[in-house]
Amino acid sequence: MNEAKRSIPFIVATAGHVDHGKSALVKTLTQEDPDRLPEEKRRGITIDLGFAQWLLRDPENPSTQYDLGIVDVPGHEDFVKNMISGVGAVDLGLLVVAADDGWMPQTEEHFQILEYLAVPNLIVVMTKSDLAEGEADFVMEMIREELKATRFEEAPIIATSTKTHEGFDALGNAVSDILKRQPAHLDLGKPRLPVDRCFSVKGMGTVVTGTLIGAPFTTDQSVCVQPGNLQTKIRSIQHHHAQQEAAAPGMRTALNLPGTTLRKEQAFTNTSVGRGQVVTIDGLGQNTTCLDAIMERTSRFDKPGNPINGFIKSGTRIRVHIGSDNIPGRIHFSNHEPMPPGTRAAARIRLERPMFAVEGDRFVLRDWSQQGTLGGGRIWDADSSRRKLSHLKQQTYLNHLSASSGDAHDYLRARLARDHGIQLDTFAAKGQWTAKQLAREAAKLVKAKQAIKRSDWLLDTKWWNTSLTVMADQVILFHQTHPDKPGIPLETLRREFGTLLPSLDLLPMVLRELGKEHAIEQAGECLCHQSHSVTLPDRLVPLADQILRELSLTPNEPPARKHYDTSQDAGDAIRCLIRMNKVVEIGADLLVLQSVHEDYLRKIKNHLTTQGPSSVSSLRQVLEIPRRIAIPLLEKLDKEGQTIREGDLRKWKAI
Repeated sequence: MNEAKRSIPFIVATAGHVDHGKSALVKTLTQEDPDRLPEEKRRGITIDLGFAQWLLRDPENPSTQYDLGIVDVPGHEDFVKNMISGVGAVDLGLLVVAADDGWMPQTEEHFQILEYLAVPNLIVVMTKSDLAEGEADFVMEMIREELKATRFEEAPIIATSTKTHEGFDALGNAVSDILKRQPAHLDLGKPRLPVDRCFSVKGMGTVVTGTLIGAPFTTDQSVCVQPGNLQTKIRSIQHHHAQQEAAAPGMRTALNLPGTTLRKEQAFTNTSVGRGQVVTIDGLGQNTTCLDAIMERTSRFDKPGNPINGFIKSGTRIRVHIGSDNIPGRIHFSNHEPMPPGTRAAARIRLERPMFAVEGDRFVLRDWSQQGTLGGGRIWDADSSRRKLSHLKQQTYLNHLSASSGDAHDYLRARLARDHGIQLDTFAAKGQWTAKQLAREAAKLVKAKQAIKRSDWLLDTKWWNTSLTVMADQVILFHQTHPDKPGIPLETLRREFGTLLPSLDLLPMVLRELGKEHAIEQAGECLCHQSHSVTLPDRLVPLADQILRELSLTPNEPPARKHYDTSQDAGDAIRCLIRMNKVVEIGADLLVLQSVHEDYLRKIKNHLTTQGPSSVSSLRQVLEIPRRIAIPLLEKLDKEGQTIREGDLRKWKAI
C-alpha cells in the first residue's frame, strides 16, 4: 500500500465496565497489549492506564492516515480515578459494552464522566457479540435506550467479537467517518502536557508521558512543570517509542526532562515530577487553591441507596479531577443551598493543595471516599480568592457563562461585564483561547459599540462613558464647593475612583479622555475644568483685602507671614491669594505682591544680562531690599531655574 501523504493525530480512549473487553479490543485493533503491569497480567484486569498506537487509513481517501493514540482505561470501580486521568483530552470515546452483560454500573459512571468532560464524539462498541446467542439486537436496543436524551443519542453502535473478528472493519469505518469531521488540533501557542505516567530510564533520567494539547513541543525547548514552577528543558521527545524532533498537539508524547526526579506520592519537591502535574511554558494558566466554576449534575442517578443520588451540601469534602490530577477540597455554593441531581450551580472550590488551572477547562467531581462521581463542571475563575462568591458581580458573571455556550465570545463578554476593562494580552494567558481569538471577538464588540479599545485595553463602553461623566461631575462639584482651590487633588480622585478601575494603569488614559471629552485638565497635582478660575469665598474677602493693603504699604519690606496668618480663615485667604496669582510666596515666611515679584524678576534679569554674574550684595542694591528678602528670593529663583548660582555669584539662565 502506498504511504500516506498526510498523518493526522487524534486521541481515542476506551471506557466501560470491568471485564467487558476493553483491553482485548485495543489489542485486536493495534496488535499491542495495553496491559503493561505484572499485576494486571496476573489478575486479568486493567488497573492503570494503558497505551497503544492505531494507524488507520481513511477508506475514502487512502492518502490520509489517522495517527490514533489509544488510551485504555481500567473499568473496575476502585480505579475510576485512573480512568479519569486518561480521558481529559480525548477526541473520541469508545464506550465498550459486553453483549452478554449489558449496561452496567461502571458503564454508566464512565458514560457520565465522558459527558462531563465534553468528549466530542462517541462510538459504542458492543463486544463479545459471539456470546449474545441471538440477542445482539435486543442488547443494542437496550444500549440505544440508555443513550436517549443525551448528547450521544445518535452515536453509532458497532457489534464486535475479538474471537471471530466480526465488526472490526465496520468499527474502523465508523472511526474514520467521525474523525474526518473532527477539527484537527490547532496550534494555539499554549502547549500543555498533563503528566499521566512518569518513570526513569537508565542513562536518560526522568521521562514523562501524556497527551499534548495547545501547541507543539520541540527538543531543547525551555519548559516548566506546574504546580511547582520547576524550570527545565526538553532533552528528547518520543511518540509511541519513535524519536521525534517535535510533537504536535493531539499526539501521545514522551518527554525526557533533565534535572528532574520522580515524585513519591504527594511529596512535592523543587525537582520532582509526577502524575497530575503539567508540562507547559511560563506565563500560561495559574497555580491556585481557590477557583469558581459552573458545576452540573446529571439526572441519571438511578441506583437506589447510592450516596451520590442525594443532594450535595455546601461545604462537602470532595475530590476534584482535572487533567491527570486529583485534589481534595471542599465545595461551596453561592446560594448555600444543597445541590440536587439534574441541576447546575455556581460553586467555589477550595483545594487542599495547589492545582494548575486554565480558565475554560473542565473537571470531574467525585465524593471524598471515591465511591462515586458527583458531577462535573468548567472553571471560569481560576484565582477567585480575591472575590466573594456571594458578590453580585461574581454571581452575574458565573450565571452568564452558565447560560451560554462558554466560547471565547461569551467568556470575553462576561469578563468585560464583571471587570469593566480587560488587558487583552495578559488576559489571554489565563484561558484556553489565544490573543488572536480574543482580539477577533473584541473587534466584534467594538463594532457593536459594546466596547471601546484603548491601547491594549478593551473597555466596556457604558461603564467607561459613565465613569468619565461621574469623574467630571466630581471635579465640577469640587469647584462649586471649593471655589478658592485650583481643583480636586489627583490623589483624592485616585483614592475615590481607583477601586472602580480594573487597574491604576488606566489612570493616564482616564485623564486624557477627561480632557478630550469633558474639558478637564491636569494642573500640577490637581484636576480642574478649563473654565475654572480661583475665586475668593465671601467670608475671606475682607481678610484678603486687608492683606493686600498691608503688603502694598511697604512692598519692599513686607512683614513676616505670621503677621497675617493668625487664624484658619487668614491662612485660607493667603492660600487663595497665592492660587489667584495676586501674592507670591518667597520662602516659608515671606509674602510679596505679584506685581512686586514681577518687578524684582525684571530688574534681576536686566542687571545680570547687562552686568554679568553678580553677588547678593549687588542685587540687593539694585532691588533696594534687605538681606532677609534677597536671600530667600534668590534661592527661589535658583530652584525654579531662573538663575544659576556659581559660588557666591548668580547669573541669568540664558547666559
